Amino acid sequence: MVKEIQVRAEGICITVVLSDEPEALLAAKAAGRAIVGVEEMPTGGDWEMSVRGLAWVPYIAPGWEYATEELAELAARRFLGLPWIIGETERLMIRELRAEDCDLILPEEELSAAEELFRDEEKLKAYIQTQYSFFEYGIWAVLRREDGRLVGLAGVDRPRLPEELEQSLDAGSGGLPFLELGYRIFAPYRRRGYAAEACREILEYTREVLGCRACALIAEENKASRCVAESLGMELVPGHGKIRGTDSGSSGQLLLYVQNCPEQPDRRAPW
Repeated sequence: MVKEIQVRAEGICITVVLSDEPEALLAAKAAGRAIVGVEEMPTGGDWEMSVRGLAWVPYIAPGWEYATEELAELAARRFLGLPWIIGETERLMIRELRAEDCDLILPEEELSAAEELFRDEEKLKAYIQTQYSFFEYGIWAVLRREDGRLVGLAGVDRPRLPEELEQSLDAGSGGLPFLELGYRIFAPYRRRGYAAEACREILEYTREVLGCRACALIAEENKASRCVAESLGMELVPGHGKIRGTDSGSSGQLLLYVQNCPEQPDRRAPW
C-alpha cells in the first residue's frame, strides 16, 4: 500500500510518501522525495527485528494507524531541514533551534561551558544535524510569539545522574524513563513567568510524545529555578540531594527534582 500526504511547512508544499512496500519507498527516495515506512507490529514478535531491513528509512510507523499527518509533517521538516515545532503557549513558541539562532543570543548573557556551543554557528549546525534527527529531543529555542524574539533556551536531554540513582528512579517511575529538564531565560526577560510557561509545555510534550518523565538537577542556591520546578509539580527527591555537577555554570551541590506523573501517557510518538 502506498499513501501520499501533502504537507505545507513554512510556506513550502511537499508530498510525503508513506508505504509498507520497500520497493515503493526505494523508488520514492531515489526520486528525491520524503518517505515514511510502515511496518505492522508483529503479534508476540520483536518489532525492532522486523524493521531492521528498513534501517535506511528515517521514520517507520508500527502500523497504518500511526501513519499520521503529524508524522508526515515531521518527516517533511527533517527532509527540508526545517525545525520541528514542540508546542505553543499563550505567549511563547518552543521549537528546535536553527543555525542562525546563534546570533540571537545576547552577547552579555553568561552561558555555561556546555551552552557556549549555541553561540557557535558551526557547532550549532552539527548539534542540530545529530541531536534532533537521532534523539528527537534536545535543547530548544523559546520564542516570544508577539515578535519572534528569542527569550531563552529550554528542553530535555539524557539525565546526568549516577547509574545506580537512575536505575532506582526508573524502577519507581511506572515504566517511564527519565529525561533531564533544563531551562534558561535570558536576563532581560526574567520575572515574567516565561520559564514556567515554557517548561509546562515541554513537560507535556516529554510525557505525551516522547513517553518519558522529567527530572531536573538544580543548584541548591538557585531559588528561582527551584520555584519554577515546584510550580510545575516536580518534587524534591529526599535522600538523593546534593549531587555534584554543574547547573548554569555552578560547580556546587545539586538537588534532584522529579516529575510526579505515575500514570502512563495516552499517546507516544510512533517514530
